[in-house]
Amino acid sequence: MTGECGTIVVVGGYEDIWPVAGLLASQLPPHLTVHVIEQSASASSLALLPVDDRYFGALGWGVAELAAAGARFTLGFALDGLREDGIPIVAAPSGDLPAIAGLALHQILRRVAAQAGALDRLAGLYRGFSFCARAAESGKMALPADGPDTPLAMLGPLALLDRATLAEALDRGCAAPNVVRHTASAIALERGEGEVVGTVRLAGGERLETGLLVDLRPSDPDSARGDAIPLPLLETAQSRGIAFELRAGQPLPAYHLKPRGEWDLSRPFALAAPWQGNHLRLGPAAGQISRLFSADSRLLLAHALHLVQCLPATRDMTVEARRFNALHARTIERLGELVAAPLALNTRSEQEWQAVRASPVPEALRLRIDQFRNRGRLPEFDGEIVDRQFWIDLLMASGVVPRSHDRRADAFDPRQLDRALGTVRAQLDQALRAMPSQEEFAARLIRN
Repeated sequence: MTGECGTIVVVGGYEDIWPVAGLLASQLPPHLTVHVIEQSASASSLALLPVDDRYFGALGWGVAELAAAGARFTLGFALDGLREDGIPIVAAPSGDLPAIAGLALHQILRRVAAQAGALDRLAGLYRGFSFCARAAESGKMALPADGPDTPLAMLGPLALLDRATLAEALDRGCAAPNVVRHTASAIALERGEGEVVGTVRLAGGERLETGLLVDLRPSDPDSARGDAIPLPLLETAQSRGIAFELRAGQPLPAYHLKPRGEWDLSRPFALAAPWQGNHLRLGPAAGQISRLFSADSRLLLAHALHLVQCLPATRDMTVEARRFNALHARTIERLGELVAAPLALNTRSEQEWQAVRASPVPEALRLRIDQFRNRGRLPEFDGEIVDRQFWIDLLMASGVVPRSHDRRADAFDPRQLDRALGTVRAQLDQALRAMPSQEEFAARLIRN
């Protein structure tokens, strides 16, 4: 087949289809028709997403547009139920902390702590420099643009969104004449030569000619075993009844461990090649990782971006499918290791948590943990979805502290380094005191 695909059919639950259809409508040429088939509503839930996520950038959305979609803003979140002592981990997206003498701050801090015989308190000492997490825990809120030459530049604001409300905003905002809406409780796929989907038939009998079918209907994980990316640690956690849900707490939203009996029975899975022929499975049809870190919601938005990058597609679609499947595999790898990190590093004593710790760790995560523990350094990989500083903060908060520091730090007088650390800490404290509260930030948005 040659030429350009002229018709896209998007089908799935309301909360899933509109993040895809809304982006397609904003990016595709008007001669390409998009049929949007809404089936029953997806199970609505909260999602915590970076304000600077590339998806929102592609939509042209900033803080004002997210607020109009019902977002509440925060600088971080709590991870509850992972530590034996019951203390939640407070995590926050963050740019790099200020360097001292050209070296990362945690390298300098370890050098000074070693000199003072205080390595057993290194994680606690480091906590005082975790500016973004401290700001989040204090209920503060600001944007990097509010102080580009100050510690505020490190902030990574998050938007807490109800997925149904987000879908409604995208639906309302889509007035493109080439987007045609349908409602159907059931559909039938009519395939032609080579298993190509030629027509989608709605329950009422209407038939839609199909160039590309974008399918967001949740898949049965067991049916994907022959074409799946292994997620052993996440599968172990699920099989032992370990699952999380996001709640809108004050001042921090939190990922809470679900009580026994309330956890999701669906097995984590990810297709290896979700684009086959002219049938593309997206979001819950291509993978379900976890609600921790809003991984499933982030996967859906990433998929929407990947799709737009591969369009307009030729009728053959071989090249586009190969590219999409590669982007999908990379995203699954990054999201999978992010979710696995706090699970693998839990300190709980119960058997189910010990089983999770004993599960195979994703290779990239193993390298991150090993290199940070041994040398205080972090490798970087293609398709990173969180900043290096976030990884450092998360590992330190989870009890992974460097066993050695960069030997270049030994060239400096520890008293000089101690004074430099004091100066940085004072600057961070001053910036923290001057920051507005979440309530003051929300009032500013209303005024503007």
